[in-house]
Amino acid sequence: MAITLAVTASMFAFVHAARHVFEIDLERADMQQRARVSMDALYRDLVMAGAGFQTPAVAPFRRGDSNPDLPGSVFANRISVRYVPPDAAQAVTITYMLGTDAAGVPQLTRYDGRATELPVADHIGDCRFEYFDGGGQPIALARFADGPWVPDAVASDRFDADLQAIRRVRVVLRVRPARTFAGISLVNLDAITDVSPRNLNPP
Repeated sequence: MAITLAVTASMFAFVHAARHVFEIDLERADMQQRARVSMDALYRDLVMAGAGFQTPAVAPFRRGDSNPDLPGSVFANRISVRYVPPDAAQAVTITYMLGTDAAGVPQLTRYDGRATELPVADHIGDCRFEYFDGGGQPIALARFADGPWVPDAVASDRFDADLQAIRRVRVVLRVRPARTFAGISLVNLDAITDVSPRNLNPP
């Protein structure tokens, strides 16, 4: 009986350890999926920026009917994209930004410029955007807030003329684990991609 109990105990310990490893692998896979979903959504809209629409097609602030940012505002962790979809006649405005849900969970959200704002993925610890001109040189965020202004410095819909120089956007995303495990510290997952909107880079 003692031998049986010892063998049974060791088997339970082995099963518990195997389940622990399995759950950790599931969490890593979930982090990769959240990064993939976020990057795919951002890519689909960014690559269309400027299609059938005048500049600025890309802007580092929230645009739309609900809680738009004031003219001259710039943020590293939000981006608005404008374009005319192939199956529509009017331009759409899409804004991606970091937010939190009612429980305080950080998430990447997508706002359609009108009334709908939905989460893209949860547990997004950081998301920032970097901008480059046609020569591949980075454009400092401060350049989008110092003028000259289009159409002028007093228009309610004014924007910085430097926004018209954007030709490439870099997305830097950090996904953090949703769960914690005793004795195991899962590291954040960092993902980076560059998107060159087709309509801002004609052949």
